[in-house]
Amino acid sequence: MLHLIRNLDATRYAPMILVVAKTDTTSVRRVKAYPHNLPFDRDTVPTYFIPRSREVGQSYWTSILTTLYSFWFAFWLVGAQIQPDVILVNGPGTCLPIALSAFFFRIMGWKASKTIFVESFCRVSSLSLTGKLLFPVTDLFVVCWEELERKFPSTHLVTSFIPKRS
Repeated sequence: MLHLIRNLDATRYAPMILVVAKTDTTSVRRVKAYPHNLPFDRDTVPTYFIPRSREVGQSYWTSILTTLYSFWFAFWLVGAQIQPDVILVNGPGTCLPIALSAFFFRIMGWKASKTIFVESFCRVSSLSLTGKLLFPVTDLFVVCWEELERKFPSTHLVTSFIPKRS
């Protein structure tokens, strides 16, 4: 995600806000240690922590309850606290409730946040579960591989971080 946002125009996309899973022990440290410039001050960027929908290894059945709990937080964050104009997401545990909350508020006519989902670079021939769930509700769905773009023609192919063979 840091590679995706590092070249954003801070005057156009301000203020930037980070949302991190409560159990994520590395993301905030990675932001602070990132070796390139970022379009926000690392020490003062507002950071919100929400519960994950599903922890690694958690059963699908128990994840129903944790997902509902996560949705409650995301609903409040997106609808009342932040009310973002653009939401850029790329991961499962935190982004699903955030993106679906934004979609809910859009269809209710409350706030029309634009949502951009960037599928994982490792998804070459099929979408992730999160991608499958968010595909119909995002404004822009970004894939990294031509095979996925062929399977899902309404996606946007971004290959700028894939080295081309000569």
